[in-house]
Amino acid sequence: MKASAFLAALLVLSSCGSPRGSSGGANSPQGSGTVTASSVRSDSPSPSAAPTVSTWPSLPPVARAPFPGCRLSYIKPASIGFGGPPFSGGFASGPQGSWTADPAGGISQSGDLLVTDQPPALMGSGFGSSDSGSYDLAVRRWLPVRRAQVRSDGLAYAYAEPFKASSSDTLDSATRVHVVLLRDGSNRVIYSGAPRAVLAYESDGIYITAVRYYGGEGGSGLWRLDPATGASTEFPNVQAGSIEAFSGRVAWTDGGTIMPRRLFRMDLTSRSRDTWATVGDNAWIWFVGLDSHGHPLVTEFRSADFGIAGSVRLHNAIIQDRDR
Repeated sequence: MKASAFLAALLVLSSCGSPRGSSGGANSPQGSGTVTASSVRSDSPSPSAAPTVSTWPSLPPVARAPFPGCRLSYIKPASIGFGGPPFSGGFASGPQGSWTADPAGGISQSGDLLVTDQPPALMGSGFGSSDSGSYDLAVRRWLPVRRAQVRSDGLAYAYAEPFKASSSDTLDSATRVHVVLLRDGSNRVIYSGAPRAVLAYESDGIYITAVRYYGGEGGSGLWRLDPATGASTEFPNVQAGSIEAFSGRVAWTDGGTIMPRRLFRMDLTSRSRDTWATVGDNAWIWFVGLDSHGHPLVTEFRSADFGIAGSVRLHNAIIQDRDR
């Protein structure tokens, strides 16, 4: 849940006609990692003789795929650099994929919550840097939560609300987890206690992680809440660290360090942990998000003599021995 991960949250993966993309799990296809996009910057050194001119290196041509014959939902933040609210929901369509704002797509900040401009107003998480919105095809309206927080049928979602546990607290110190049913607009609290963030609303429950308000991004540990009763089940096999995403009973973490060098895939069914991305001492990785098959997209930054080279890679295979 890092600040720069907002791009992944803003790309709403509600493809044409499908309320929610399929998720990869234990049956994800195996193969070698594939580079999907790259960019390199080169800065001039400080020469001792005649000055030299820095140029951008030539990149191989990339084939441009035609835009699909449908509308794709896309949310724009108030500022691309910051990535925060207010958000503007709209649709990309046409041969060039042109984006058009939806008059009903506004999402604003209200305290620690996101609120839709369209009535009836819906509320969602607005405290973390990765909090955003998404389009729900099932009810044909914008929601103030990430797509992962929406139930697969699109008729319910979950969000975390920070609050002050005591009247003497000067800052938020606890969390309420809400479940919203979109058919009737009901909003129920199923958890109230220590700070938590909602990772995903899966078929078997709502997955949450522990967070530290005002103490940095990221979460540690993993629990599943029963959306009907609020009963909590902890997964003790999940090691402490920043859980970046959750899908199909698989959690992804880079350890929560400032410059992480490995990305781990934790299977909650088999209780195994695999390394899916790793770099050397002169590089680091940045988790971007998951594709529609549950494969992680990772930006890899590598230090060069005169600059930094960065590439976005799709990882769909284990690359190191398994830790149990």
